[in-house]
Amino acid sequence: MHKYGLDRAGVPNGVRAVPLIIEKAVKSAPKGGVLKSRKSRSVTLKQLAEVKRRKGVGLTLRHLAANLSEAHEMSKEQTEAMLGDLVQLVTKHLKKGDRIRIGGLGVLVLRNRARLRRKAAAGEVIPIGPAKKGLPPAVVGVVEAEAARSVLAKEPAESAYDPSARALALLRGKEISEKDLKESGGSFTLQHVETLLGISRQAIDKKVQDDALLAIPGPHGRRRYPVAQFTNEGTVPGLQNVLKSLPSNNGWFRLNFLVTPDDAHLGGRRPVDVLREGKIEPVVMAARAVGVQGA
Repeated sequence: MHKYGLDRAGVPNGVRAVPLIIEKAVKSAPKGGVLKSRKSRSVTLKQLAEVKRRKGVGLTLRHLAANLSEAHEMSKEQTEAMLGDLVQLVTKHLKKGDRIRIGGLGVLVLRNRARLRRKAAAGEVIPIGPAKKGLPPAVVGVVEAEAARSVLAKEPAESAYDPSARALALLRGKEISEKDLKESGGSFTLQHVETLLGISRQAIDKKVQDDALLAIPGPHGRRRYPVAQFTNEGTVPGLQNVLKSLPSNNGWFRLNFLVTPDDAHLGGRRPVDVLREGKIEPVVMAARAVGVQGA
């Protein structure tokens, strides 16, 4: 009987009665027990892995790293570090409740603390009772590859497809935005604004940042500039004061304010039309009143 440590002879602590070929490999090592040949060491680890498999002892990341390092011509330290990072990443996602699909293995999921057994009919791992004291608060269950397909392929209930109140509000907001843009004349591209105002792209960006020009999200993530804000001389008078007075810098919100008739403050007229007449103060007051209770 012999007992060796991985740091000395490539054999994990606690493994006894190793096969004769491993014992000879260990005995043939120089004083100190470290095998000079990396190949001999990897062979020993492979043989040990087979012993552990027959004995029902789980392999460690160090054994997996040893095999991978040889197969991919990487150092053992690099392979161990890579596997360690992988375990941390998998653990992070499992704790968040994510399912991790691994081809050929199945789907990893985090279960509430319980003993697990494999459901014969479907192949799914299911909890069957409380865990013993001292076990972690959750365990990883594996839905086997064949069962995983049936589990993930289950069609959700029809009610799951119904949009929530928030989703309906978003949809309604999008419909309103599109209506506002279309009815107010559409929008200009950056090139159009360059030609219309006779200024550079950098100057246009500066005007947007200073709230002197209204921009909205456009196709393919490119800004568009609502036509309603422009005149033959540039932009409507007082535009910067009005935009700065609004409680939101959202482009669609600002456009909606400019092109929606205001009964309470402007006699049912659109703010942008009032600005065209040079009447700035009433529109600024209306902008400041947006979102104020009772306004």
